[in-house]
Amino acid sequence: MIERILIVCVGNICRSPMAEALLRERLRARGTVIESAGLAALVGRPIDPEAAAVLAARGLAAMAHVARKITPELIGASDLVLAMDQRQLSAIHAIAPQSRGKSFLLGRWIGDVDVPDPYGQPRSVFEDTFALIERAVDGWVARF
Repeated sequence: MIERILIVCVGNICRSPMAEALLRERLRARGTVIESAGLAALVGRPIDPEAAAVLAARGLAAMAHVARKITPELIGASDLVLAMDQRQLSAIHAIAPQSRGKSFLLGRWIGDVDVPDPYGQPRSVFEDTFALIERAVDGWVARF
């Protein structure tokens, strides 16, 4: 049974907090712990304002989010680790080689697509990124 999920991106202020908030909402009734971290996290920073606005427009919130760096311990404590792109997945495997059997692309069930980074882009790019994250998250939720 999957009780703890870690979602990973680079800065931990855009994609992974959006995916974290959405997956937490989708799995709310199950009590699954959903967390996120970044490979080059902007440690201590809140969620990007554009990402927060996209979530708020959908009734989701991540205002308490604080970016943090991924660690071997976070990976080890997770039952499932989801990365936004192949480079990140490779980095996770390098940090914790034993995680190969439990780490995958977030977009695995929608054709192994990468989720591009919207950082510094206009709101419309954040909207597109969220739409892709939503499809990817729903692909995972259908399998739990």
